[in-house]
Amino acid sequence: MIPPEIFGKMERIGRMLESRGLILSARSGNISVRVGDTVYIKRSGAMMGYLKEGDIIEADIREKTPEGASVEYKVHRAIYLNTDFTAVIHTHTPYAIIESMEGGDMVPVDAEGRYYFESIPVLDVKEAISSDEVAEKIPEIIRKYGVVVVKGHGTFAAATNLEDAFSRITEVESACMLRYLSRRR
Repeated sequence: MIPPEIFGKMERIGRMLESRGLILSARSGNISVRVGDTVYIKRSGAMMGYLKEGDIIEADIREKTPEGASVEYKVHRAIYLNTDFTAVIHTHTPYAIIESMEGGDMVPVDAEGRYYFESIPVLDVKEAISSDEVAEKIPEIIRKYGVVVVKGHGTFAAATNLEDAFSRITEVESACMLRYLSRRR
């Protein structure tokens, strides 16, 4: 059973992601927390902004993808097994996706964006969704930057708590939105 304080944080962050337009559709994106050898992750198909207790799957970190868990479980698991992070959020952030399509890492154009990121790493892989290649490559990048945008797919952010992972998602999307808008004025 998911501890109430963890569920409460996942539910609150899920609502905030949805209300701020940081996911493209109600059932997209995923969120997880690691406590020791246990990972709590959003169920596949659950609506991020309306999470219920049954929408969180409990898994042993040593397990491959448990039944019903998000298809991105293998990526979350790879991050947990290869970093010290204990919270991961993955969203389909519209501006980050658009900007990632140009290829290469993204350099923020605004002062706040540059405060947080010298550049925002973009991972270009053959199969962007739940692939072994993403799971293999993402831990090293996210360990260094705390974030990575998978080209054409979305943003992953990791931290030691959900609030900081959420903040990183918003920082990436803000920098990408301003970058996009600055070239269209």
